Amino acid sequence: MLQPEMPKMRYQDDREMGKMSDADDTLRKGERAALVSAWVTGLLALGKGVCGLLTGSVVLISDAVHSAIDVLPVTASWLGLKVSRRKPDERFPYGYFKAESVASLFISIFIIVAALELVLEGYSRLFEMSGTSLPLVAAGVSILSAISSAMLARYQRKVGEEIGSQSLITNARDTYMDIFVSLLVVAAIALAYYEVPYVEGLVIISISFFILKIGLESIKDSVFALMDISPSKEVEERVVRTIGNIAGVEGFADLKLRRSGPFLLGEVTVKVRKQLDVERAHQISARLEEELRRDIKALEAVVVHIEPCEVQEMRLVVPLKNDTGMASVPAEKFGRAEHFALVSVNREQRRVEEWTIMANPERDREARAGLHAVKVLVQEKIDALITCEIGEIAFHALRDHLVSIYLLDGHRLDEVLDNFMDGKLEMVLEPTRIERE
Repeated sequence: MLQPEMPKMRYQDDREMGKMSDADDTLRKGERAALVSAWVTGLLALGKGVCGLLTGSVVLISDAVHSAIDVLPVTASWLGLKVSRRKPDERFPYGYFKAESVASLFISIFIIVAALELVLEGYSRLFEMSGTSLPLVAAGVSILSAISSAMLARYQRKVGEEIGSQSLITNARDTYMDIFVSLLVVAAIALAYYEVPYVEGLVIISISFFILKIGLESIKDSVFALMDISPSKEVEERVVRTIGNIAGVEGFADLKLRRSGPFLLGEVTVKVRKQLDVERAHQISARLEEELRRDIKALEAVVVHIEPCEVQEMRLVVPLKNDTGMASVPAEKFGRAEHFALVSVNREQRRVEEWTIMANPERDREARAGLHAVKVLVQEKIDALITCEIGEIAFHALRDHLVSIYLLDGHRLDEVLDNFMDGKLEMVLEPTRIERE
């Protein structure tokens, strides 16, 4: 397997520095969001706790304890994203991105614990009533908490989806549930004021099961991420489409994608014609990597292996002097040829699939007829040119479009094609003449 090297180390270094900078900016943004979330959640817990003590509202104090517990997973998310920013080293050559997934796992556990605590709290409320000395103040604090939680959850989810942070998305789910819990507290305060039994406990238990469901789904996502689960089929299909759009790629195999924290890592083996030199193969590899990272923002790194292959189905062009079908005589010059034969062949089955002969619209051009003929032919998606000679400008134009060039041998078109399918034609590796056509 051919593994092309970078022809310019400076280009490689700049590109790697660009990747690291993008990843660091992404993680820094997530870290900032997690820190803001921790401060807001902590202040809400403190405010509800103080108000609960002043008003004697047990349910508000319970909500304050629940919010205080929420500070722990948010802090874990912040710590996970902070650790993820560490540069790869000898012990962790792939980086610390999975620290974010580990943090998300702990967050999920905290959510499950909080849900179980709410179940117990709801059960206890089935058999006792609680009241408050200042119900309007307590209810007002809970409504303010619900509004703050809604804004915070929206912020967490937006940043989490933008950077692909599973822990922030998990935190957003938990924060959205805080909205319902706060509204539940308002309902509980009102019910307690009117001494309505059972309803408070039943509602708390119902909400706790919703929270438990979120926790179980989040812990599943975290475990799967730590086990290198592949991303969605949609992402894989986008990768396949991008690979198919890269000129020079004849096929691919062994596509592997995995999630690592907020990022995706991947590798793929692409097949190119064995006639390509190392530099040209590297250019295809670099172009593919660039396009993949442009199309899929979460893709932090992709390793592209190059594997040379023998292309069996090819579209050929042969310059001709006349148009008499397969008995046509090949032209000595490419750019000034009267006609071009466009032939699709299957080398493995040694068969001509289809063919047509077209007039050369550029044969009477005063200068650079070969270059303009190339522009016409590349629109026909040709793979190879078979010619007696080729000028320097046309040669490089064809190579830029990954068109192989073979030295013509044969007195008729059918003879030329037979020699090509038998592997008798010599590949042209440099212009046969330097002067312009």
